[in-house]
Amino acid sequence: MPPRDLLLVAVVILAWGSNFSAMKIALAELPPFLFVGLRFALLIPLIAIFPRPAGWGAILAVGALINMGQFAFLFGAMAADASAGLASLIIQSQVPLTILLAWAVYGERITLVQGAGIALAVLGLGGIGMVAGGNITLLGLGLILCGALSWAIGNLVLRRLPGVRMLPLFVWGSLVPPLPMLCLSLLTEGPAPLATIAALSPGAWGAVAYVAIASTVVGYSIWGTLMSRHPAALVTPFALLIPLVGMATAALVLGERITLGEALAGLLVLTGLALAVLGPRHAARRARRAPPPAP
Repeated sequence: MPPRDLLLVAVVILAWGSNFSAMKIALAELPPFLFVGLRFALLIPLIAIFPRPAGWGAILAVGALINMGQFAFLFGAMAADASAGLASLIIQSQVPLTILLAWAVYGERITLVQGAGIALAVLGLGGIGMVAGGNITLLGLGLILCGALSWAIGNLVLRRLPGVRMLPLFVWGSLVPPLPMLCLSLLTEGPAPLATIAALSPGAWGAVAYVAIASTVVGYSIWGTLMSRHPAALVTPFALLIPLVGMATAALVLGERITLGEALAGLLVLTGLALAVLGPRHAARRARRAPPPAP
């Protein structure tokens, strides 16, 4: 990968990793359901730029599962008790969940290395639940895992859409969350969402804009460019850096601190994710090196 593209990788990983600290800042003034609706309402005008990238069924599914479901659970956990750093790590459990669902639904093979990675990730997540020292509760862990499951199910939809550009798909999927999230906000978070939005400080508005623009527009446009230039097996492992950037940013911006037990459990999760992501490459490399069968 040339230096230009490595720089683009750094930009997108920084955008996605620091995104969690911006979420935490916005959630100090916005309730979670209202935040989800506002975040995606800001993206709706971009529909004028992009032609519709897929059928309405796919757009509605991606909008409901990845845009709405994932972030409704994630924001709920972060608003209640989950730190930004741990949230950036735990949400990546969507990787082993996607692998397991693809095996169950599509019959995709799970290699021995991937299976070991999934087991390590589950062990690490269990460790976080047992040793979390105020950075997350079992409720917060469960909510984030529900968000990861929603993301993983959405990934199965994406699996059926080869060649579809991700940025236009997620922009069009932004049509889904605003109205349901506004209704849920009215029912559970208070009767005056417009007054809450009007009272936002400039810092909160900046955080909301950063989450919407940096995560979706900048992140997916650069990621799509990289995926078009290089094999997926070369690009996707860089996503393992997102939790590291998320934790570092949360420590610098929010003053969060990770306990030793959380760090060790998080290391297990990262090791498991690495094995799950890199397992297919390892298996393919071994297959290429295997001697041809005897005549």
